[in-house]
Amino acid sequence: MTKSKDEHDAHEDAWPFEEVLIAGRTAARARQQRFLHYIADTDPSLSAALASEAARFDVLTRTVIEPAMREVADEVMQRGWHVSVVRDDDLDRLAPFATPGIRFYCSRRPPRIATVDWVWPPAFVAFYGCAQIRAVRTHVELDEVDTGAAPFHDETPLPYPEVTRDAVRALLVAFLDHL
Repeated sequence: MTKSKDEHDAHEDAWPFEEVLIAGRTAARARQQRFLHYIADTDPSLSAALASEAARFDVLTRTVIEPAMREVADEVMQRGWHVSVVRDDDLDRLAPFATPGIRFYCSRRPPRIATVDWVWPPAFVAFYGCAQIRAVRTHVELDEVDTGAAPFHDETPLPYPEVTRDAVRALLVAFLDHL
């Protein structure tokens, strides 16, 4: 009888986590940068629309979304949850025509600390601007809910005027109710 688990799952033979994480992020950022350069060269009006949407969403993030997320984070951390509010960097986007977004990660377990960054389980709520529909998209993933459950993923667009602190809080509370 062979012990395939012992033979194939040796820690020494595992891929170096930090190197894989860095390589993946570097490749994603390079792909996004090539896409933005292509858009700027082929469709300057779309490039301008993307820049305008990014500026509009940045103001909304700083004045409405991030403060509401931090309020909810403070409340749930007092109940023992591990929470992080993370603003995506300029090239870490959820969709091709998206602005940099902001994410609310939440877990009962602490995040894994990697050399390059924190690694959170895939349970989060994200907000980002979308130049295609000129609205804010919400992105919800609940993969951590139950190990046997099918992953849940939802994206819902909201017109800019509907993105208020109360709307952000309501979405986060609904998200937390599922965890």
